[in-house]
Amino acid sequence: MPDNNQNSMTQEVTLTFQIKAGNPFDLKKKKEILEKLSRLPMDDQERIEQIVTNDKALKALKSKWAMLKMMFK
Repeated sequence: MPDNNQNSMTQEVTLTFQIKAGNPFDLKKKKEILEKLSRLPMDDQERIEQIVTNDKALKALKSKWAMLKMMFK
């Protein structure tokens, strides 16, 4: 009998795509970041999706990046 929790609703897919990097170290770092992104909780992934798919959100992120970046330190 299927479990009726959120995990039973989760589906996974394996993707293959090209990543541009200046050197092998940058490539490894980008790969690790993308793998970490794939393991984020669904609500965090959805927030990031909004930034990636919404031009207004992306523009706002770019304009506020300096302020946001200071919050990470």
